[in-house]
Amino acid sequence: MKKSRILGLILFVNLIIAGMFLSTELLIHQSSKADADTEQNADIKQNADGQEAAQDITAAVPQVTEDTVSTADASVVAVPTEALEEPTDDYRIEQTIAGFDENVTLDDSYTTSAEAAEMPQLIYDCTQIDYKKYIPKMFDDEELTAALDIDNPDISIDAECAILFDAATKQVLYYKNPVQAAFSASTIKLLTSLVALDSCTVEEEVTVGDEITLIASDSTKAGLVQGDILTLGSLLDAMLLPSGNDAAYAVAAYVGRKSLGDTEATKEEAVTQFIRLMNEKAEQLGVKNSCFKTPDGYDAIGQYTTAYDMGLIGMAAAANDKITQVAGQSSARVTFVSGRDVTWNSTNKLIKRYSGQYYSKAIGLKTGTSTMAGRCIVAAAKMEGKEVVCVILDSTSAGRWEDAIKLLKYGLDDE
Repeated sequence: MKKSRILGLILFVNLIIAGMFLSTELLIHQSSKADADTEQNADIKQNADGQEAAQDITAAVPQVTEDTVSTADASVVAVPTEALEEPTDDYRIEQTIAGFDENVTLDDSYTTSAEAAEMPQLIYDCTQIDYKKYIPKMFDDEELTAALDIDNPDISIDAECAILFDAATKQVLYYKNPVQAAFSASTIKLLTSLVALDSCTVEEEVTVGDEITLIASDSTKAGLVQGDILTLGSLLDAMLLPSGNDAAYAVAAYVGRKSLGDTEATKEEAVTQFIRLMNEKAEQLGVKNSCFKTPDGYDAIGQYTTAYDMGLIGMAAAANDKITQVAGQSSARVTFVSGRDVTWNSTNKLIKRYSGQYYSKAIGLKTGTSTMAGRCIVAAAKMEGKEVVCVILDSTSAGRWEDAIKLLKYGLDDE
């Protein structure tokens, strides 16, 4: 065989081998790329699933709050808030979330969303959490010292904390532990009413939305349902007479969105804004030793007040004609804009004839009850041109009324 043909054959065989080698390398490379793409896609799917699961958890977490009733055997629902500044290192609550897997718990590192992080942490069982850690030392200054520099009368009452003011002069007439940290339960709804009336008229129409799902399951309610349309004035009736927590949240959401200038704001954003307004209003009234976390007064971590501060709020409420008109009713029949007809009865026995605790000079204002707050009332009375306001915090079932009547009679010199 000629030498040139042999060399040509060898070259041809080498080309075939080289082609096979390159083809093999190409197949390996494509296979590796496909595997990598598959792995990357799996990672993306896993991350998406994780985010979806987190969203599912967020949706499952109940956003709740408290009012006039708190059960001793309920649990704490804890969704950490930005307001919990101290302490942070050793704070840890793990509680099962109602309606979710019993093995899933939340602790202080868990947040559901930026909005939920600012929502209140409601306390269903105060024996399960050291809520006192979040109550600072009460503030005292010359103004407060001067206000309490009186010849304090010897009046025996059941309440742990109490105060009596002359509504016209704002002079303190009696006190008992006036600057001791306490809890006010639904008497906070007086502040909620004041905030609402600062920016709204009673004729404004409000559509009840899903904000009423934020209330605690053991709350007192006015029986509102999503889609109800009623005036703000009717919502005040629903809030101040039967002490409806649903009404308080409907007010908070409506006013919060109005303040934000955003009708599409979420219920959490709107309620959080309203709570800011509550604390701003309280500060304007001279309140110095209180922090409000809920529009309905349900016990919550970091929420506290004093008898003195609630007295300032009570005097502002007593000076508001609309609030006294509502709070002075023993009952109210209301027809909603949407056509529903309801009758609400007041929880305040001081203004209800034949209640056994009726006081003819009483003109309101608001009761409150919770596990932490005990039995409370902010009451006002008038006689012969004189008006007084008293605050009773952490009293007994019968003592709340007896304490209030004693102080109101003393203030009016009604013996």
